[in-house]
Amino acid sequence: MTAHRWRWRWLWWPVGLVGVALALKFLAGFPWRVTVAALFAADPWLLAVALVVNLSSLAAKGWAWHLILKPVAPHSWRAAQEANLVGSAVNDLSVAVAGEAARVHLIAREAGVPVGVAVSSVVWTRVAVFLVMAPSVLELEPWLRTGQVGVGLALGVVLLLVWARGWGWLIAQLPATLGSRLAVLAGMGSGGRLFVPTLLGMWNWGTQWATYHLVLEATHLPVSVAASFTALIAANLSGLLRPTPANVGVVQAALVVALLPFGVAPEQAVAAGLALQGLQVLPVLLLGAMVTGWRLLRVKREVERTAAA
Repeated sequence: MTAHRWRWRWLWWPVGLVGVALALKFLAGFPWRVTVAALFAADPWLLAVALVVNLSSLAAKGWAWHLILKPVAPHSWRAAQEANLVGSAVNDLSVAVAGEAARVHLIAREAGVPVGVAVSSVVWTRVAVFLVMAPSVLELEPWLRTGQVGVGLALGVVLLLVWARGWGWLIAQLPATLGSRLAVLAGMGSGGRLFVPTLLGMWNWGTQWATYHLVLEATHLPVSVAASFTALIAANLSGLLRPTPANVGVVQAALVVALLPFGVAPEQAVAAGLALQGLQVLPVLLLGAMVTGWRLLRVKREVERTAAA
């Protein structure tokens, strides 16, 4: 091991110890009784509805991916759904964002889809419709609103040029490497093929939003749809870190920060975050284990080894 790596290892030890000490101090002084009481007082019927809505969100994501990928790499609807489900389960078990790698790994192995095509299809499933349109429901700062309008106009100009001159013209304007990758994306998105996947993508995000709102309502938090949307965005942004499996702890902290401006006490936000993660993570892990024949941890290790290679 090089001296540089030893230096970083010795630096991380004191930083980690300080972090653990601060976390223990926070946990010792946190009003857990209020949090536990709020969890036990949650409305089970609303939580059941939220569970169904959340599973429909996962199914919509897999269906949209299937429709995008099918024109260039034929496969079954079931194969896409199973790969999407196992990818979500792996993401919940991993401390890194390994879900997309697991999706690609499973669809390539089980359905014979080329890895490069599968990766390109994942890009299409993250179309910027949500990022451009969803902030319209929020009160943004003027400079953020200007940025949103600018992105929307730029996207509109690109789509008009593609409609008028075709994907071939746009690909010809780009460097060869980027153009070849865009050609694969063009095959997936040409001929109006993105219309239904975009609707399913909007359903995916909309039902995620509804899941957050239903869970907040179930834990008796007097929140608006803007508050639940803010909680959704904060929780998704916190997923970029993922220092723990399923981002446990980080999601709860994100909800505390997101809901404070709406007058929600930290202990209530933590209770809602625990209920939300229990509803989102446990059913997916169970279904993912059933799909893989209860070999989910082995699949996770396979994906990690492949990603490392």
